[in-house]
Amino acid sequence: MINQRQLSWLASSVITSGGILTLQNVLIRVSQMDAWYSYLPSIFYVFGVASFFGYITKHYPQKHIFEISQELLGRFGGAIVNLIMLFHFWQIVMRDISSVSRFSTTLLLHNTPLEILTLLPCLLLIYFGKSSVEVIARVNDLFYPLFVITILSMPLLLSNEYYFQLVTPAMTMPVQHVAASSLLTIGSAGDIFILGAFLHMMSNPNQVRASIRHGSLLGIFLLTIAIFSVLVVLGPRMPGNFLYPVYNLVQMIHVTDFLDRVDLIILMIWYPTVACKMIAIYMALLIGISAILDKRNYPTINKPVALFMVMATLLSFKNTTDLLAFSNYSAPVFALAYQPLVMAILLIAVARKKRKTGNQTVAQDSSFDGQSSSGVKASQKIGKLSQKLSYKHWLWGGNALILLATLCLMVGLMFSKYHPGIGTVCAIIFAICMLLTSLTTYMEVSQLKQLEAGK
Repeated sequence: MINQRQLSWLASSVITSGGILTLQNVLIRVSQMDAWYSYLPSIFYVFGVASFFGYITKHYPQKHIFEISQELLGRFGGAIVNLIMLFHFWQIVMRDISSVSRFSTTLLLHNTPLEILTLLPCLLLIYFGKSSVEVIARVNDLFYPLFVITILSMPLLLSNEYYFQLVTPAMTMPVQHVAASSLLTIGSAGDIFILGAFLHMMSNPNQVRASIRHGSLLGIFLLTIAIFSVLVVLGPRMPGNFLYPVYNLVQMIHVTDFLDRVDLIILMIWYPTVACKMIAIYMALLIGISAILDKRNYPTINKPVALFMVMATLLSFKNTTDLLAFSNYSAPVFALAYQPLVMAILLIAVARKKRKTGNQTVAQDSSFDGQSSSGVKASQKIGKLSQKLSYKHWLWGGNALILLATLCLMVGLMFSKYHPGIGTVCAIIFAICMLLTSLTTYMEVSQLKQLEAGK
């Protein structure tokens, strides 16, 4: 079993670890100074996936998405859906292994053979593949808070390098440019679908939904801070020509004259975080393969799958340019090609099965809601102001803030060309809405923790 915090950290790690090494240069090249608004549509996509996972967990507790698809669609139909998901997971693992190895050979270890740099992450996959998801969730618990601290401390460490005029006038790029960069960010958000392999480790549907919402939004908020910092320090044009703009941003950090290689310290934190995401997706791949083979003991296929990943990674990309093109442009195609279709098929199958089975599920849901409402009343007795609102209040409050951010972005893109002050005001409101939404999703998780403790 894993708890809400661990699932949240895993969701946030999945979102940020891929986007921190890729995609930033393309977003800046397309949308320039307005690139930091590009992650807004991916929030809606992630919230939809979180609601889907919460819904199917409510009807099929203690089962992951591979088992649910086979139960709903039958052996043959479920196998087809599972193979499609496994193909995507395989592409993600292969992409991340190659990203880490080529990042290392490009910037750090120039003389080390690429084969060795590719083999080392696969040895890590073999080591953790013998254990369960609980282990990597605990390891991620150790490193990801440090990763959050490094991103949140960047505005302070780079405060003497900030030049806000580089991102003004705000929201003046053509709408189609912002739309194109926003479409690319959905690819990194689509990686969140791998958490469906871990649904059997949590039984409360509200906890699943709130944890994924909070973790994903935290990850998107951190990526927004990172790309905003790149823009206000390096400008809207030069980072578009860099392979890794965020790493170039870190190199700009100088804490006095004797500590000018802070990038090495930060990389010591970033590498384990990226490794945790890679291992989590690899374990989702193992769980899916074992579900198709009808075997629960997935460590038996651990070594063959890991060695296959080594060969596939080495044979897939000729150079770093090919890798970045694949990572940046194919990810939204993979995500949008099958994930909405799979969610729609499974939702229709659940609705048909509910119609056949009658009102048993409805009775269970009503009893669960009654327990939740009584728990809310118990938690409202606490004198803190933050606890006077229920879980649903925080849920819909976060949704309303995201809609307000979307409205501000639309208004800014429409009118800031004629009145630059409107774009500046909308940009400020957008940033405030992102921050407040992160807090509301955190309060969703906190409320559910208190509900569980009050039972």
